[in-house]
Formats: sequence, structure tokens, C-alpha cells
Amino acid sequence: MTKLEMNGRSRIDIKEYCSLARESGAYKDIELDLLAETLSVWMERPGDPYVLLDLRDGKILAGFAIICKASNTEYTYDLRLLSIEKAYIGKGVAQRLIAIIEEEILKTEPVAILRAEISRTKEDSVGRGLFEAEGFSCIGHIVDFYEAGDDFYMFAKFLRRAEE
Repeated sequence: MTKLEMNGRSRIDIKEYCSLARESGAYKDIELDLLAETLSVWMERPGDPYVLLDLRDGKILAGFAIICKASNTEYTYDLRLLSIEKAYIGKGVAQRLIAIIEEEILKTEPVAILRAEISRTKEDSVGRGLFEAEGFSCIGHIVDFYEAGDDFYMFAKFLRRAEE
């Protein structure tokens, strides 16, 4: 694996991102349609309301995340999507993306809350236990919420900018 790098572009190939999410097996067709719509909005207005963060291994899209500020809150952000290329699961890509998300949020906020609502299937597609390992607290769990064996989880993490 070569050095993973952030993509600094505001133009992307939406199909590439949707393909990575589709191949994860964690997203339904309607979710992929919403992803394509979200990425279209991002290309028109990067950062308003969505922030796209990705990591590449050379030209290969290793993983990406989409965050946005939660409506009607002052410093709460939602992790809307996290998707990792199967070959990169367990190789630190998800952890690096979480770190980059936190850095991005703390550029503008001295403190913040980062939330992630996720199914068991989606968590498995990025690496089970990722959120707890990255310091998130499980603040909600509903068994079989999506279907039998596919539970709903809500994780949250308090972020604070490091003292200078």
C-alpha cells in the first residue's frame, strides 16, 4: 500500500463513490440514489451542507466519509456515510478517516459532538467495533431494527480542540 492521501478536489466521479458503497454490500438501492444526490449537492456547494472527505491509495479510492452539521444544533455533526473499499478494511483507512473528520470539525469548532447512526451491516462493512475503538460511546441500540440480525446503533463522541 502506498501513502494514503486526501483528495483536495471539488470535482469527483460520482459513479466511483457510489460503486465503492455498492460493492460494500451495506447499502440499499434507495441509499445509493441518496448518496448520488448528496454528492451532486456537494459538487455544487462543497461544504454546504455536506463535507466529503476521502482517502486514496494512488488512484484507488480507499474510503470516504460524508459529514454535515446537525440541523438546529450549535456544534453537533453527523457522520452521514462511511464507506471503505473491501481490500482496505482492517488496514487503518477507517481509523484515519475518523481522525480526519475530527480534525475537519475542530478547525471551526473548539468543541463538538460527532454522531453516527449505523446499522450492524454498515458497521461490519467498515470493521466491527470501529466506533468503540475510536472513543465513541454507544448511546442507542435497537435490536433487529432494520431486519432480523441487523440492529440499529447510535454512537457519539465529544471532541475538544487541543490546547495550544
